Amino acid sequence: MSAGRVVVIDPYLDEGWIDELRAGWDPGAYELLVPTEPAVADEEMRTADVVVVTGRRRLDAEALAGLTRTRGIVCLSTGTDQVDVAAAEAAGIRVANVPDYCSVDVADHAMTLLLAAQRRLPPLAAAARRGDWDVFNSADVDAIRRLEGQTLGVLGAGRIGRLVCRRAQAFGFETIAHDPFDVDPEGLYEPVSVDELAARSDALVLCAALTSDSRHVIGESFLRGVRPGLILVNVARGGLVDEAALVQALDDGRVSVAALDVRETEPPGVDDPLASRDDVIVTTHLAGMSDRAFDDLVAKAGATILEMLR
Repeated sequence: MSAGRVVVIDPYLDEGWIDELRAGWDPGAYELLVPTEPAVADEEMRTADVVVVTGRRRLDAEALAGLTRTRGIVCLSTGTDQVDVAAAEAAGIRVANVPDYCSVDVADHAMTLLLAAQRRLPPLAAAARRGDWDVFNSADVDAIRRLEGQTLGVLGAGRIGRLVCRRAQAFGFETIAHDPFDVDPEGLYEPVSVDELAARSDALVLCAALTSDSRHVIGESFLRGVRPGLILVNVARGGLVDEAALVQALDDGRVSVAALDVRETEPPGVDDPLASRDDVIVTTHLAGMSDRAFDDLVAKAGATILEMLR
């Protein structure tokens, strides 16, 4: 057996990425396996020193119990919600992510969704595509609001949340945020409670981690206290939003537009109640995508894997 075995549990990486992932590794010292069948991956990872999770499959407590020599798990993502972290830590297995590989890209996408919602871009662009220029007395044009002077709320003011605040301020937004750690060395936002975040925000961007405490934080209770006409943007995790409660809030006008890069179930089912609504913008979990993000992801993950092996 080699000095170290690394197993990627789903067939996520193409051959070029595999080479990038192991750049800097001692040739022949470590074995990297990317099984294409789940059953083969399950068997191979039992004797892996490092397991790589791409986000397509979850490592639960049962799977972790079968690992015989694993010292680390690396998540190819900004979060670790695809791993039962408590079970891993109880087994003495370190869990690492790549928290900052796409922060600027996610912040840029958040602003893209926010601006598209504020300017009612999807329905108005669709009208132009149909050749319909008689839109100046339409509800969509009437709903366009000037950005300057609005209050943007941010839930989760970590790396991405602070970048969103900085970008929003350039457009003239006042920025408020709620974060359990409440660390703002740059003075980018006014710290507020969750209730105040709901009551004061003209638009709200979700940048929080998904935990047992934050699941469905944007639910009926929160949405009952929002300023009517809220624009909701989610570039974090779909599980932060109770989608049934969101549908009700859209129907009665508490939320005017929901712009979602992430959904609780991905892809959503054929009976998705948010599909085909003019007041909903959906992108396919691509906020972290850019020409440089993937290179950063693989390079940083590879360095973390190598650290664990050594």
